[in-house]
Amino acid sequence: MPKPLPMPRACVFDLDGTLVDSLCDIAESLNHCLELLGLSTYDLDRCRTMVGEGVPTLCERALGHTHSHLVHRLVELVRPHYRTRALRHTRPYPGVPELIGRLRDCGVRLGVLSNKPHESTVRVVEAFWSDGCFAAVRGYVEERYRKPSPHYLLRMCSGFGVAPADTWYVGDTATDIQTARAAGALSIGVTWGFRTREDLVAAGAERIIDDPAELC
Repeated sequence: MPKPLPMPRACVFDLDGTLVDSLCDIAESLNHCLELLGLSTYDLDRCRTMVGEGVPTLCERALGHTHSHLVHRLVELVRPHYRTRALRHTRPYPGVPELIGRLRDCGVRLGVLSNKPHESTVRVVEAFWSDGCFAAVRGYVEERYRKPSPHYLLRMCSGFGVAPADTWYVGDTATDIQTARAAGALSIGVTWGFRTREDLVAAGAERIIDDPAELC
């Protein structure tokens, strides 16, 4: 069993697949909009492999090369549709609220950094953590700063007054691991989300956990 990690000064989390299980809501919005365009839909297992890098990339993956000319239109449809139903099925993963509470009680500065559109990121976080325990919340705004860019993670660390080396970045995809490594934060992969342990190992995660209780 790995040795316990020393408590960080700051901990930043990915959102979808890490703090909350949002797959059903994302998949339903994607499939609804694909149907509007007269295109084939996807089951949850296939959607699981496509999410995690923002709406434009999700739409590119859903359309493939055959209908690549429809990417812009699908993005235009998916964003407002998802915005109206982001909380129909989405819930925190078991044990995550307790983990956030323990970290907060230990004085750890907390943040959320997601590739979900910023407005939806804020809405989901505030729906389940309305007490302001997350000092910084940032979703997708500009393509050039989409994860794995470390831009916003570094800005969060600066805002916290905490060095990246004293920060955990926790996520469920290779993109999250790459983000942490690019920023110089400790990369922690979680296996309860949208990717496999093998994906996290291949990405170079410095620690992999199977249950929120293993983190703190």
